[in-house]
Amino acid sequence: MLRLLTLILFAFLTIPSTALATSTPPPANPGEQEMMQEDIPDSVSTTARVLEIIEEGTELDEMTQAEREFQHLNVEILSGEYKGREIEVIGYNYADTYYANSNFWFEEGDRITVRFQVENGEISFAAPVDYARDYPSYILVGLFIALLLFFGKLKGVKSVITLGLTIFILFKFMIPYLLEGHNPILLVLITGAIVTALTFLIVSGFSRKTLAAITGTVGGLGSAALISFIFMSLMNLSGFHGEEETMLSMIDLESPIDLSGILLAGIIIGALGAVMDVAISIASSLEEIKRNYKSASFKELFKSGMNVGGDIMGTMANTLILAYVGASLPIILLMYAYEYPYGELIQMEFFGVEILRTLSGSIGLVLAIPITALISALLLSKEEVKTKQDPMIIVGDRGTDA
Repeated sequence: MLRLLTLILFAFLTIPSTALATSTPPPANPGEQEMMQEDIPDSVSTTARVLEIIEEGTELDEMTQAEREFQHLNVEILSGEYKGREIEVIGYNYADTYYANSNFWFEEGDRITVRFQVENGEISFAAPVDYARDYPSYILVGLFIALLLFFGKLKGVKSVITLGLTIFILFKFMIPYLLEGHNPILLVLITGAIVTALTFLIVSGFSRKTLAAITGTVGGLGSAALISFIFMSLMNLSGFHGEEETMLSMIDLESPIDLSGILLAGIIIGALGAVMDVAISIASSLEEIKRNYKSASFKELFKSGMNVGGDIMGTMANTLILAYVGASLPIILLMYAYEYPYGELIQMEFFGVEILRTLSGSIGLVLAIPITALISALLLSKEEVKTKQDPMIIVGDRGTDA
């Protein structure tokens, strides 16, 4: 019966994603887009190695009248169709100016990224872009996976699998459909539900604990979505609170992106991990209590779940707040550096977005606690587990000696 309920829940979560996939509209006129791009040279980005610094120095930019640094380099292309070819590139830095958005100063032997344009099969223009960071990134990913496998053993293997599936779902399902103009809130709720179900089913298998954790997570995310929707309307947030949102609005897409929906979607997906942690922690704790004290009643299990949730609540809420502050730290520092008064700061959309993002996610996390505790207590109170009982355990009581 439990396995059937879990399968029904999983099917209920995955059916909407299939419906969205089958309803994806084709491009309106792909031939017209190809005609518009015929005269634009192909732009190619690849890695290269600096062989020689031909010239370097400073000069005055005629357009901005700002002093800029330049480097004239001879580089060897390391990948792609033009691998092994040597080309010359010139890069510019605007040191200590408003335009200093891509400062770099290369040395011989550095691996860098270059972008060049190709016309009629030949490189017509090339410029350095930045340092190449692919190898260190791969090493860091490998270190993370190795530690998961070393310390987690079988659980580590399952964690790697769920991580891979989560990344696949985000970048092959959610993000493409967001760009096609589908409802962001619906998409993120479906994505969160699928990720939650897959993660818990793979890591914990078919069990009452899994069902309770899935229900608690979905309930917490739904609560966060509802709170976000209500207060976003009350705060009159448009979704235009940063440079990235402005750039998104300028992209020529068949269906315009709902930036207010993107804001809500970001809040929900940002809270997903913390809500999942809370839900599985409570469900696992109650399962362990039931395993050691098989006669525990619904009331005792629910009270114990709320006690465990109370301990988790503070640290998890801090996790969300610290994560959001960390992501917005440069802008926050700017606000403090220019000494904006609090009365002016709280009226800014950026500040309102951060308040909404932090508190709605935290509210979803808090509400996931009673939902998970309630479902776990309902499912586990009728379960009989043949294990040795510890007479010192007093379930639901803070004064336990165990």
